[in-house]
Amino acid sequence: MTLRVDLLAICLFFGALLWLIWRRDRRRARAVRGAYFEDCRHLLEDEHIHRQGFGFPVLEGRYRGHRVRLEPVVDHMAVRKLPSLWILVSVFGDPPVPGAVDFLVRPQNTEFYSPSARLPVSLPIPADWPRHALLRTDIEEGAPPLELLAPHMHLFADERMKELLLTPRGVRLVYQASQGERAYYMVLRQPEFGPARLPAELARRLLDQAVAILDSAARHRGGGPAGRREAQLT
Repeated sequence: MTLRVDLLAICLFFGALLWLIWRRDRRRARAVRGAYFEDCRHLLEDEHIHRQGFGFPVLEGRYRGHRVRLEPVVDHMAVRKLPSLWILVSVFGDPPVPGAVDFLVRPQNTEFYSPSARLPVSLPIPADWPRHALLRTDIEEGAPPLELLAPHMHLFADERMKELLLTPRGVRLVYQASQGERAYYMVLRQPEFGPARLPAELARRLLDQAVAILDSAARHRGGGPAGRREAQLT
């Protein structure tokens, strides 16, 4: 009987110890994630940060006169791949385009953050665009304005660039900001990105690229019948 009590006490002790370690690590990770935008928030005017629970914060504000949103997304859906931390860079405006056009490279069919699978029309990829990609739209009548995106295909020379989305509400780029730590993921199967912060120079570059696409679209004077706008920027 005494042995059973001793074993129970030992189990309770180690259980409490593991719980305390878990709480400490969770507080540390929350603090690290909460500081993700500390190096680049000064780039924006009227900036403010939203955060709920344990996840990464979302940064919003104005950049070069445009309303913008930077949203980190943790992705560990793909099998046999390390987790990725994507940064969704949205620049809002009202370009005169009749619907959404999405270009997604290296598709894995696990891109839950992308509207690509919800767009009803699949388009052939122009000859001088990157291969192994999906080009989709919700413009079911008329020609999608691919000429607006063509001058910006050089962005995909950077292998971390994942997606370019143009809609009547603006532009969104998706970029791999970080990759998960291998040792942590192999042992615990949880995404961990270490003391990651979004560098100011990377944030500025992505914002400038998205603004350049939006400005190109704003100069466009084409148009056509409106499509089903299923891929609005959020």
